Amino acid sequence: MKVASVLGLALIIFICGISTGWRLLFNLAWLIVAVTLFGYLWTRTAFRGLRVLREHPQGRVQVGEPLRERLGLRNLSMIPKLWLEVRDGGSLPGRGNGNIVSLWSTSEKKWRRKTMCTRRGRFVLGPLTITSSDPFGLFSRTVQAGPRWELLVYPQIVALSDFSLPALELPGGQVTQRRSFNSTPTISSVRDYAPGDSLSTVSWKATARQQKLMVKEFELDPVADVWIILDLNRRLHTEVASRDRQVPDDPERRYLNSSVEYSVTAAASVAASMLDRGRSVGLLAWSTEKLVVPPDRGSRQLWKILEALAVVEPSQAPPLQEVLVSYQSFFTGNHSLLVITPDTSGSWQAALDIAGGRSLPVTALYVDATSFDSRMPRLLPQQRYQRSRIYSNTLRNGDDIAGVLGGGMRSRMGAVR
Repeated sequence: MKVASVLGLALIIFICGISTGWRLLFNLAWLIVAVTLFGYLWTRTAFRGLRVLREHPQGRVQVGEPLRERLGLRNLSMIPKLWLEVRDGGSLPGRGNGNIVSLWSTSEKKWRRKTMCTRRGRFVLGPLTITSSDPFGLFSRTVQAGPRWELLVYPQIVALSDFSLPALELPGGQVTQRRSFNSTPTISSVRDYAPGDSLSTVSWKATARQQKLMVKEFELDPVADVWIILDLNRRLHTEVASRDRQVPDDPERRYLNSSVEYSVTAAASVAASMLDRGRSVGLLAWSTEKLVVPPDRGSRQLWKILEALAVVEPSQAPPLQEVLVSYQSFFTGNHSLLVITPDTSGSWQAALDIAGGRSLPVTALYVDATSFDSRMPRLLPQQRYQRSRIYSNTLRNGDDIAGVLGGGMRSRMGAVR
């Protein structure tokens, strides 16, 4: 539109020059045409010799942590780039405004960008969207350049220094006779050293007797595996707290704005706490599809669980009682269940008996959805479904997860373990 107006003005001036014979009008008309042509050629060559400099961002970042990047542009041509607007075309929220960059011939410019990660999930970084304009503002041109990367933002982890699950130690437990790749208190045998074995597992006494390196093999200890069961039924969850239930900004809880985020953060925090103590932890959930992370130990297991939790969303999943029945094959053996759910009616507890979990120690962490939105249905406990021995606690909007879970889990009789 600008170009058409400018050329129209040049035409009018040219016609006036013909009518009046005034030479200055002819010169002015040709000057306007020459400036327009110059602007067009400027924008057509603006991106020649331009290279994007972008380092691959850090591999792992969690909610509440900043993503730090180094970006830059390099001009390999002799034509200066006087005005370049650089924006990131990725999907990560909170990217803010772009940068205005000027480059002289054969020069480069680098800058740093810090983005606070406020949401978990899978996001795209890049490519960069670069816009250039001629000095007169008549033409502009936009291109996309640079690599395209995927970024996974893991959920926040809250330190639970005093957290413990009741009945985690199974009285009268027996060694499972299964080999473990991690060190446990129970040693089953020794064998020859193999490349890749950790030196911490070397049995020096056996090595001295055999005159060759011998390593210890371990049994899984007689302690219950922990299954974290996450209820993601959309009917019972709030994805954003209603305006009348907004909690004042708190640096510790600014990202916990829904029952979903409280549930996911609690699951991640419990998993990290249990794995840090050497426990074997697994995850069961039903998001858009069934999600199973088998129990295991170690830091690799933590990242497996966090990767799964990073992308879960509430969905039209079956009710929790049906989910428990569908997962009944996982409830054989020594297990302790932690159920994180907004379903306070307790109707899902009867499903544990159907699923073969009658004798399993069960802990319920209720997330009160009505504290996030008063329009959510209030589910009253139904006595006929209640187990005689179940430990529970409740998280509400604004609660400190570490404070609630660090205070222990209460049984129905009020005993604190």
